[in-house]
Parts: sequence; structure tokens; C-alpha cells
Amino acid sequence: MDKLKLQILPKVSLISFIAGLVIVISSPGWGSLAASASLGGGSTSPEVWANLLQGYTNSFTIIGAVIFFLGGLGCLISIIFLEMQKQ
Repeated sequence: MDKLKLQILPKVSLISFIAGLVIVISSPGWGSLAASASLGGGSTSPEVWANLLQGYTNSFTIIGAVIFFLGGLGCLISIIFLEMQKQ
């Protein structure tokens, strides 16, 4: 990898790692907000509300987990390349 990529990769990886963690932690709140917004101020049965809430929460959790994993993988790869360059 060229030098510019090795300078950018750790920073981007760390930012995505932290962003993924924040998304996973915030997913219940964001899922609740998204479920409320999808109803548009109307009312619905408790079963539909529970399904909407679970679906949106799961979506945010999965997206956050993927970003978290990719950020962690990028951090590991950048550490490996930096150690290889020192040798």
C-alpha cells in the first residue's frame, strides 16, 4: 500500500469503529423514533407497534454492527501494515 493510504486507513477505520459502536448503543432509541415516524402521528395496535419497533431496532443494530466490524478490521489491517513497514 502506498504511504497516503496507510496514513488515511487508521483514521477512517477508527472513526467507523466508533460510529458503529455509537449506532449499536443508540439503536433502541433510534428504532423507537423511526417506528413513531413511520406511523405519522396515527395510532395502531400494540402488535404492529412492537413489530415496527423490533424491525427498526434490528435494522439499526445490524447496520451498526457491520460498520463496527469493518472499522475494527481496518484498524487491525493498518496495525499489521505499520508493523510490517517497521521491519
